[in-house]
Amino acid sequence: MSAISIMSRAQAFNEKRRKAEEAAVERELDTGCESINFDGVFANDTKDAAMGKGEEELFEKKLSKEEKKALAKAKRDAKKKEKPAKKGSKSNLLEEEKKDDSCADDVAAETAKINLSSDIDPNSEEGKREAALEELSRQNIVVTYENRKGNLHANTRDINVGGVSVAFHGKLLIEETDVVINYGNRYGFIGPNGSGKSTIMKAIAARAIPIPSALDLYFLDSEYPARSDITALQAVMESNDEVAHLEQKAAQLNEAMAEADEDQQAEIQMNLEAIYDRLDQLDASTAEARATSILHGLGFTTTMMGMTTREFSGGWRMRVSLARALFLEPEFLLLDEPTNHLDMDAVLWLEDYLSSWNKILFFVCHSQDFMNSVCTHIVRLDMTYKKLRYYSGNYDMYVQTRRDQDMVQTRQYEAEQRDIAEIKDFIARFGHGTVKMVRQAQAREKLLQKKLEAGLTPLPEADPHWDWSFPDAGQLPVPVLAIENVSFNYPGGKELYSKVDFGVDLQTRVALVGPNGAGKTTLIKLMTGELQPTKGQIKKNMHLKISRFTQHFEEKLDLTMTPLEFFKQKVMPEEPIERIRPLLGRYGCTGDQQSQIMGQLSAGQKARIVFAIIAHEKPHLLLLDEPTNPLDMESIDALARCLNKFKGGVLMISHDMRLISQCAQEIYVCDHKKVTKYRGDIMDFKLHTKKENSKKLAQHMNG
Repeated sequence: MSAISIMSRAQAFNEKRRKAEEAAVERELDTGCESINFDGVFANDTKDAAMGKGEEELFEKKLSKEEKKALAKAKRDAKKKEKPAKKGSKSNLLEEEKKDDSCADDVAAETAKINLSSDIDPNSEEGKREAALEELSRQNIVVTYENRKGNLHANTRDINVGGVSVAFHGKLLIEETDVVINYGNRYGFIGPNGSGKSTIMKAIAARAIPIPSALDLYFLDSEYPARSDITALQAVMESNDEVAHLEQKAAQLNEAMAEADEDQQAEIQMNLEAIYDRLDQLDASTAEARATSILHGLGFTTTMMGMTTREFSGGWRMRVSLARALFLEPEFLLLDEPTNHLDMDAVLWLEDYLSSWNKILFFVCHSQDFMNSVCTHIVRLDMTYKKLRYYSGNYDMYVQTRRDQDMVQTRQYEAEQRDIAEIKDFIARFGHGTVKMVRQAQAREKLLQKKLEAGLTPLPEADPHWDWSFPDAGQLPVPVLAIENVSFNYPGGKELYSKVDFGVDLQTRVALVGPNGAGKTTLIKLMTGELQPTKGQIKKNMHLKISRFTQHFEEKLDLTMTPLEFFKQKVMPEEPIERIRPLLGRYGCTGDQQSQIMGQLSAGQKARIVFAIIAHEKPHLLLLDEPTNPLDMESIDALARCLNKFKGGVLMISHDMRLISQCAQEIYVCDHKKVTKYRGDIMDFKLHTKKENSKKLAQHMNG
């Protein structure tokens, strides 16, 4: 966009703003003049003038640009002429007195700042940041970083902070590491369950490290509130605060343009262009079309868009929050497991949508296929050395790069260890021989000392390799479980299934896919007997044992107990602790976690405990409803290996392409009141679904 067009847009924006201010003044004159205490205002102004207040502000306004430059040059020259005084001299004592006075001034300034903090508008950017930092403190999250010289440029859009440490309840998650996030990149944030990824994202979202104030930040960490006064569409389009914030930023940049040099003006123009584009997007005339397109992509029908948010479950309100984040298009978007509450159709739509995100995207996700499509960079949380490691490319490129780096590092480590062993051997053999050999041994000893002081190459961090397994419960005669001519509807609701025939045996490896609301979870509840069909029947072998992993898997646990207490009292009361510990350890609940209250564990750590319970139950049939949502990459791989070795039947509901491709032998589509077998593999289904989504979206946009 040319500078002329930007200037014209700026002029139009300023004219609009001026008219709004004039209208506000006229309204105040019409309705509120009698409420103004002119005597009080005049008295305060007189008092301030008598105390000398306001002179500095007036003086600054009267200075010309040349005078300001001359004043700045004079200050620099004065600093250069200052010489450090000798220790103990009279001038040094004066300097110490000045420092004491300066410290007292600093204390007074801090006290004044604390006193004024209560006057901060909680809805302002400063108020929101103060509230976020207060919440970090309440959660015992402590953040420190290296304070670099110089002020952060107001218009910069990159983040580069050194020496960052984050502690949670006194435990260091990262220590003295760099946080480098550049504009235009899409970062996938990975690390083991319980390593602190969500806590670190909270710290970044609270701006606990220096982040440019001009960089708009949106952290999606909670569902939209259940309100009866606003529809899903209105909630997404609710952007009055955002518009006001953008207009304020535009006004500040227009004012800064007058005093900026040529390079700064070019940068300000780019920022203004981005702000005006976002204001155009938030314009009411075009906003509704964008909002409905996003909601439709996330699975909302036209009817659902008009429903109030109170009418939705927590998962659907999470989709409303996600739609709102995408609609606002912040310059820095942080997402924590954005695919967890989505069905496969919505995941594929979101994958396409975020793959063209041209601002900053920083998200946690454990879906390899999703990250391959979206990420331009990978950030790995190294738990061993408590550092953030950065890799260019998507997840597959990260795996290859890390494999190559680890190979080089391992060779270097082995070479250093061989050298050290040879030096030690030489010292041991010749340290007490002839004078000549003793001197050589002493030289080798000094060389060894230098090597140790310089630092040795550490072994690369090895990803954990969990050996999960579900015991063989034995064989059962066919049929194991049969669904015969089943129809079902919830009381007062529409028919969800009509004349469904479906069978499961111990060789079944089925992935059940389909849109949300089609009845996938309901089918599992029918199979377990939690629900009864309205028509037809479900036949089960009388010896059949079923274990189930649900999306609400935490309901299996008592979160006030430790894993050891829970297993000893409720799962394996007859077994000694010595038998319980290795079972929990095999599923990744190791060391201190076994004695930690389960309510303090991460979702992935709790899920591993649930899988340990399933192993103890020795089922013939596994029914898994989105088992990968809480798991990290290593745990997903462990689950895939476990399912492939399992001797019983498996039916899984999942949108994780990697797990399905590794474990499922058949794909069944749950939709249109039926359960039908899909002719093809999961990648065929993905391509087919993307084409169908594009057609549906085009039809929706065309009315």
